Amino acid sequence: MVGFGIVHDCYPRRASFIFAACLDRLHLDDMVPYTHDQHDLAVRELADEVSRLYAGQVAFRINHGSTNSTRRRDPATPQLHIAHLKSILAIDTEQQLAIVEPNVPLDFLVSKTLQYGLMPPVVMEFPGITVGGGFSGASGESTGWKEGLFDCSVEEVEIILGNGEIVHAKRDGDNAELFNAARCTLGTFGVVTLLTIRLTKAKDSVQLVYHQTAGIKETIQELAKLCQEPQEDIDFIEAVQYNTEKGVIITGRHVSSASAAAQHIAQQRFDRSTDPWFYMHAGARPEGYTELVPTQSYLFRHDRGAFWSGGVFLKYYGLPNTRFVRWLLNPIMTARAIYKAMLATDSADSAIIQDLLLPLETSEAFVEYVAAELDIWPLWICPIMKKTGVEPVIGWPFYKTRGDENVALYSDLNQSSSTNKELFLNFGVWGPTDPSPTAFRRTNRRMEQKLKELRGMKVPYAANFYTEKEFWDLYDRQRYQDLRRKWHAEALPNMYDKVHRKQTCPDSEVEESAERQGQTTWTDQVLGTWPFGGLYQIFTVLFR
Repeated sequence: MVGFGIVHDCYPRRASFIFAACLDRLHLDDMVPYTHDQHDLAVRELADEVSRLYAGQVAFRINHGSTNSTRRRDPATPQLHIAHLKSILAIDTEQQLAIVEPNVPLDFLVSKTLQYGLMPPVVMEFPGITVGGGFSGASGESTGWKEGLFDCSVEEVEIILGNGEIVHAKRDGDNAELFNAARCTLGTFGVVTLLTIRLTKAKDSVQLVYHQTAGIKETIQELAKLCQEPQEDIDFIEAVQYNTEKGVIITGRHVSSASAAAQHIAQQRFDRSTDPWFYMHAGARPEGYTELVPTQSYLFRHDRGAFWSGGVFLKYYGLPNTRFVRWLLNPIMTARAIYKAMLATDSADSAIIQDLLLPLETSEAFVEYVAAELDIWPLWICPIMKKTGVEPVIGWPFYKTRGDENVALYSDLNQSSSTNKELFLNFGVWGPTDPSPTAFRRTNRRMEQKLKELRGMKVPYAANFYTEKEFWDLYDRQRYQDLRRKWHAEALPNMYDKVHRKQTCPDSEVEESAERQGQTTWTDQVLGTWPFGGLYQIFTVLFR
């Protein structure tokens, strides 16, 4: 989420243009003696394995060793394990680039780049999200209003194609077609094994200002104004909508804690067990309240409690959401722990866990739908700029990314001061719903129909209930298939294979089908009974 160039015939001798140019300036992790030659060897071994699978016409999936996705995996599908690709090879302070393997988590990368006053332009809010996941999965954050999604920060990738060939693809350079195809398409064009990420200057702290809003209309209007007018003194923008009557917009800017202006500003952190959960803290700040937060603590401010998912856990056990309880249960209340717990029992199937991108002018109608149909609060709102004027990216979760006549649908409300950007709002809708199979599927189907009506799309980390035709109506299927054939990716599952919930009947039979799906094993029944499911999740987090 550059210039490696095309692979030379003799693979061990190949060299990235950027990497070679950086050799005299790079900074390596002194604690881990991991070299580019070692990386080459690991990739060559993976490529040999892919070649064998390709020769045997065996379809496979990529196993990264961890995930922030809530999708189920088919355990019967052969897997290519790449969890060992987790090192930073170089940080070039002069060119402001980082060369990293795909399974490097963002908290590790940020901790290293901040030592040189640098950070990736887009840093997702959970520390366990990896750079490879950000590139392949469409990820945004509070700098997205000017930087776009995380893949816009990537300059080049090394990728093993489905036939075992190792290729380097560069934005606006060699194999740019492959680069754009691999962005946000869930690893369905090959195995990304190395990324060159653009860095930007950062300081040791972020100064936050809290702006209270009376309702969703005001929140959206103020977000649009902030994003569309020049804001040289703002780097970060996000909002939390607590209900139809109350919201808060949080803006931030890079500052040095040693500067004279910062000396009299209240200081706050969100990473320690005694610190508040960010969404609760933000909702209680008065209008115009200003505070100073260490940069790393700010970037992962939503980690503890995983936004408000930890509150659902506390409610499950009937525990009070107090400072003492949050401190006591802190080890099992981080985003890493909560995702691990959800995956252990497939409990994501009893909740709405979706990020949805909508054009600015239909966003208010979407929140009205959430209030009436789902009653899920709070909502996270993060403005994202879609950078246009370049070749359309197939996997971008922006409605009608094909660059066709539908671009004319956007109203005057969505005209940025920049002529090559369009503003969308990302809504994080995360909360419990009726977990029965029939009701759960019906709720998700209604949401998908409402998204279509409002020209919105899902960020594809979570499950989809679209029919195959409905799903591909959102993307350029023909171009996607043509490129998959060209780059030998047909042995890999396609985007629809990876995200859709299996169903064996047409919509007219959905009620009966859902009930059939509800015939679970005794293990599922036990884990679905209070409090056994929650106890098993705690055991998984602490001991497995």
